[in-house]
Amino acid sequence: MSIIKINNYETILLVEDEEDHARLIKQSLKKANVLNPITWVRNGVEAMEYITKTGQYEQEKPPTPALVLLDIKMPLMNGFEVLKKIKTNDKYKTVPVVILTTTSLSEDINKAMELGANDYIVKPVKFSDFTRKVQSLGYYWVFVSDSKKGEQE
Repeated sequence: MSIIKINNYETILLVEDEEDHARLIKQSLKKANVLNPITWVRNGVEAMEYITKTGQYEQEKPPTPALVLLDIKMPLMNGFEVLKKIKTNDKYKTVPVVILTTTSLSEDINKAMELGANDYIVKPVKFSDFTRKVQSLGYYWVFVSDSKKGEQE
């Protein structure tokens, strides 16, 4: 089994309000050998504070995430609002955002893609299916990050 690293161990930001879902996602990434540090926030407001280094993250100044895994249905600020704020901000618009949610409504998928999501993954109910999807996501982003490195060289 190969080791997956997204952008040389840069942080993955997981935006998920359900603790059980967050734990499952983190376990799946670990099982898929993704070694990047994963920062978990519970809602869109926390996500934007983390990304923009404001509010509770102003003193900490966390790194800009290499990848954002974003749920849609959350309190305070939903995933669509977060996605729009990220993709309309010149400083953060190149950060890859993958929607990782339980909703498979075509209007949600279309809206996410129109707002600039890089991918849209529906969370399967079975753990084994979920792990497989997350592992595929990890391989996909390794390929994308490696190809971008080649473009910069």
